[in-house]
Amino acid sequence: MDVIVSLWDRLVAWFTASDTPAQLVVSLVVLLAAMFATRATTRYYRGKGSGSTEERRTSYLTVRNSIVIVTMLLMLFIWGGQLRHFALSVAALAAAVAIASKEYVMSALGSLMRATQRTYSVGDVIEIGGMKGEVLTIDLFTTALLEQTSSGLVTGRVCRFPNMMLLLNPVRTISAMGTFVLESVRVPLEPGDDIPAAQERLLRAGREVCEPWLEQADVHFRHIEGAYLIALPASEPLAVIEPVDPKRLDVVLRFPCPSNRRVRTGQEVLTHYYRQLQDQAAEG
Repeated sequence: MDVIVSLWDRLVAWFTASDTPAQLVVSLVVLLAAMFATRATTRYYRGKGSGSTEERRTSYLTVRNSIVIVTMLLMLFIWGGQLRHFALSVAALAAAVAIASKEYVMSALGSLMRATQRTYSVGDVIEIGGMKGEVLTIDLFTTALLEQTSSGLVTGRVCRFPNMMLLLNPVRTISAMGTFVLESVRVPLEPGDDIPAAQERLLRAGREVCEPWLEQADVHFRHIEGAYLIALPASEPLAVIEPVDPKRLDVVLRFPCPSNRRVRTGQEVLTHYYRQLQDQAAEG
C-alpha cells in the first residue's frame, strides 16, 4: 500500500510541476468533443428529411468545417507556447531543407493531402495529368498506375507519377462509387438518320444487358446518396442526343454496371444495338 501511495504522490508532483500533462488532458478532451460533435452532425443530416440534398450537404459541410476550425484554434491556444519555442529552434533548418529538397517536400505534402482527403486508394481507377489507370502502389513520394486506354482496356504498361502532381492537377476517381458505377457508350449518326429509332434501339439494348443488376445498382446508389449527401441519377438506362457538329450527332446511353466490368458491359450494349440494326435490315 505504501508503494502505491508513493507512486501516486510522485505522479501528482510531476503533474503539478509541469504544464504538459494538463495540456495533454485538455487536448484529449477537445479532440473527443470534436469527434462526438462530428458524428452527431453526420447522423443528424443523414436522418434529416426536410430540405433538398444540396441544402443538407451544404449545411453539413459548413458545420463540419466549423468544428474543424474551432478545434484547430483551441489546439493552437493550448499548445501555443511550446509550438513557438519549437518553431524558433527549427525554423532555419527547415528552411534550408525545404529549399534543397522542394520536390520531395511537395510530394510528401501531396501524399499527406491524399491520405487526409482520401482522394484515392490502391485498386481505384483514376485519371490525372493525361494518365489513366488502376492504382497499384502508393508510397510517400510516388504513385504507380496500371495504364488503361480511354475505353478502359489495360495496356500492360505501368505509369508512375510524383505525388506533388496532386497539388497541381485535378484527380478524377472513376471507381469512387464503389461496387456499381455509371458508364456510357455513344453511337455516331448523321442528322438525316432515323434518330428516334436509333435512340430506342440503344435504350432497349441497355435495358437487356443491365436487367440482371438494375435493382441492386439502384439500392447501391441510394446508399451512396445517404452516405455522402449527394443526389445521384436513377439507375435506369437513359439515352440522350448530343450534337457534335453540323454533320454528326451522337446518341449516348448512360447505364449502370459493376465497377469491375465496365468495358465488357459497354461492348455487350453495342453488340445488342448493332444486332438489332442487322435484324431490322434483314427484315426490310
